[in-house]
Amino acid sequence: MKKRLILIALSFFLISCANKSNLRYDTLSKSYKKNGFDGAIAKIEKEEPKLYGKNSSFLYHFDLGLLHHYKNNWKQSIQHFSQAEKIYEDLFTKSVTNEAAALLTNDNTKPYRARPFELLSLYQFQILNYLAMGDVDGALVEVRRAQISMQALYQKDQKKMNENALLHYLSALAYEIDGEHDDAALAYYHAARAFHENKTKIPSEVFEFISHSLKKSDRAELLHKLDYQALESTPKADHLEKTNTEIILITYLGHSPILGELYMSGTFVSGAGLNVNYKDPQTGKRASATFIAPVVAGAGGTSFHVGFSLPEKRMLPFQASKAIFTLDKKTEPIQSEVLMDFNHELTRNLADDRSSVITKTAARVVIRTIAAQKAKKAASTDNIWLNLLTSVGTDVLQSQIEQADLRMALFLPNTITLTRIPVEEGTHQLSVNILNNNNSVISSLQLNDIQIKKGQKAFFFVPVLR
Repeated sequence: MKKRLILIALSFFLISCANKSNLRYDTLSKSYKKNGFDGAIAKIEKEEPKLYGKNSSFLYHFDLGLLHHYKNNWKQSIQHFSQAEKIYEDLFTKSVTNEAAALLTNDNTKPYRARPFELLSLYQFQILNYLAMGDVDGALVEVRRAQISMQALYQKDQKKMNENALLHYLSALAYEIDGEHDDAALAYYHAARAFHENKTKIPSEVFEFISHSLKKSDRAELLHKLDYQALESTPKADHLEKTNTEIILITYLGHSPILGELYMSGTFVSGAGLNVNYKDPQTGKRASATFIAPVVAGAGGTSFHVGFSLPEKRMLPFQASKAIFTLDKKTEPIQSEVLMDFNHELTRNLADDRSSVITKTAARVVIRTIAAQKAKKAASTDNIWLNLLTSVGTDVLQSQIEQADLRMALFLPNTITLTRIPVEEGTHQLSVNILNNNNSVISSLQLNDIQIKKGQKAFFFVPVLR
């Protein structure tokens, strides 16, 4: 009787438990829209247990690291990203101890370990934090950590593309500033390779610096392996080599997608197959897919009808899509080029993980279904109404307990652009206009009296997440 009451109570308790990821986005988006980055920071710090909890500690520090970065609070950003990195490393080196609990509940009960693109972007922001502070040594430490992480991700799963072109490009920039031109050339090559493997076009400015560096180090033939031909003329890179003085403009445009839920249902046969039906979130049409099903102990060859939710990309409305700048009111307006597209990164990550997530989730649902049927049988009495209440409570528990893991960073931009502007020593002005897809200006920034010393690399950041 006691077990029966616990089961029923647990069932109705779970009904009231909303997915914390949805709560987190709804709460923080309101704070951000009302009070900007400061409002989001204050809300996160005030309501950490409610919005994140111990299983999402990585995201707590990652989100704060991002927000402080946008505010040019370099030291605070570094501290939070460093803490997020430590949490990731601790989880990466430990065995998975929460799998048993996850089999009975869902993946939200496990500590969040970060998606590969989140981890690698962490190093991007850390490198930029240190470079913005003029701390080249600190930036190079992050470069080395990033290289170790990329290698570890590759060893974990060689079939997935876990490199990051922008991260390699920033590494090359850090090496150049430190005078390590040989290391810079290799980092430039790895950036080209990452673009090639990711099947995305290399921005023209980026390719000019890649070509210049590889030609200067007698490594231009490396580009041939990637079916690229080094540029004959690299005027911007040549000019910068002489002056070694530049303004580096980074813009963060729009808001990256987050995660919503995709409901799938179908038939599961242990050790045979899993056929699911669902509504394709991209086309809106009904679709189906078949996967190899794992063997579930106790299931035999029995067929089970299963229904479960999976994470899917959820696009958010935003306006900022282009960045146009002019220098000293003399140059023609120049559009910054995209080096990082988080929409693409999330799409690829979900595609890479889709098959394994589906089969694991379906197996978990079947295990719980078998356990539930056994629990109903064990709790059966001569009282029809009590049996009905137990059965309903068990079924409610089953349906409520399976929640998709929708956790991910909430304040990534949709795209990152980076433009290098060679300048002479002296005073400069920089005008930046942010445009929407209709080429209408939605935000402007005027930087006057920029004092640039000879040999200086001056970093400026323009975050427009709306």
